[in-house]
Amino acid sequence: MATNLRKFQYTGAANTRPNTAGSHTATNTAARASPPQLRSANAKPEMDAKSLKSEILLSLKTEISAVIKSEMKNTLADDFDFLKNELQALKAEVKNNTAAIHSEIDQVKTTVRDMETGLSAWSDEVVTLRNTVNSLKTEVAELRDKCEDMEGRARRCNIRILGVPETPGSNSTTSVSKLLREALQLDKDVLIDRSHRSLAPRKPGGKPRAIVAKLHYYQDCVEVLNRARTRAPLRYDGESIAILPDYTTRVAKARAAFTEVRKLLHNRQNVRFGILFPARLRVTHNGEEKEFTDAEKAMTYVRNHIIPAEEFVFPTILTVLHPFSSV
Repeated sequence: MATNLRKFQYTGAANTRPNTAGSHTATNTAARASPPQLRSANAKPEMDAKSLKSEILLSLKTEISAVIKSEMKNTLADDFDFLKNELQALKAEVKNNTAAIHSEIDQVKTTVRDMETGLSAWSDEVVTLRNTVNSLKTEVAELRDKCEDMEGRARRCNIRILGVPETPGSNSTTSVSKLLREALQLDKDVLIDRSHRSLAPRKPGGKPRAIVAKLHYYQDCVEVLNRARTRAPLRYDGESIAILPDYTTRVAKARAAFTEVRKLLHNRQNVRFGILFPARLRVTHNGEEKEFTDAEKAMTYVRNHIIPAEEFVFPTILTVLHPFSSV
């Protein structure tokens, strides 16, 4: 730039101009050829200064523009190279990550495929096990019913005597035979194979435990239970006692579920009822016979067909007030 500015050096003469290219010489020649009346003596130095300034500014503008362009080009080139390197590094990293992701996806696909195969096999196994469990449930229910029936048959000759004080020898076979003969007014002694107290823990000051007695003959057991039912309430040695059949726990609970229904049907005209073994309530009303194994269904039938609505409230209140009243 300094070299280019030397050509515009001013020599100090009023009628001289800087040595420029041919275009500038032609212009100056044309200016000197102008008529003298159009130019004043003071206007010539001002025009030369303005022209010189314009040319200097034009040259500087060109040079500055070239320098700026060069600097910007160099700077952009460096930035471009940096960005290019960054993009290449990012591309390589993305490529590596993509390869790793594809590898993991392949592993996941393999795992999912194995799980699908395993789940399919286990699904078949579950179906098989479900069928087996259903079959076993049915078999267990049948075996439970058979065991219940066998236990019930083994207890056919058993009776339970409630309310007898626990004194020494009170549960012996001789004492039980004497109790049955005196309480039921039998003509002969009942042959008893064995007798014992129930296996419930003894509570001091509590109710005496029940006596479980096994009669030798089934006919004697039937007669004892019939007399106990017809002669109720029973007393022995000044104590109130009760003689009941010896049922299993399951059968006893099932039969006890009909207690409320039996209380409602007690002493009803044209109504006969009874519980069949193991736990079936048979109700005969006006010649129509019904059997129930569900206490709720039996209660619904009694409410709708036997007991009028205006009479049903009173026995229900009595049942609530006296839940242990005899039937």
